[in-house]
Amino acid sequence: MMAYDETPEIECPDCNGHGERNTAMPSQRARYLRLDDVSPDDCTEPCPDCGGKGWRPMTDEERDDRAADAFSDMCEGEPPITMPERQAVAWREKQGVR
Repeated sequence: MMAYDETPEIECPDCNGHGERNTAMPSQRARYLRLDDVSPDDCTEPCPDCGGKGWRPMTDEERDDRAADAFSDMCEGEPPITMPERQAVAWREKQGVR
């Protein structure tokens, strides 16, 4: 469970989700291989934004954007319905099919 003062984490948008960022320069290991033996993983470096984890804390701007999106979805979307209401609607639809 997340404590109140903790900042939620998001997947880092600047890397591949595994904490690696693509570069044009191959790694040290790839410099000693033939061109045919170089894999795409040899042209990556650790992402400085997330520290190589793939996840990073949300910025205040991102938190504000998410809160604004959630509020607009709440105002513009359909009102939430309870499970008994859903079951009643499904029962009425099923009775109409018979």
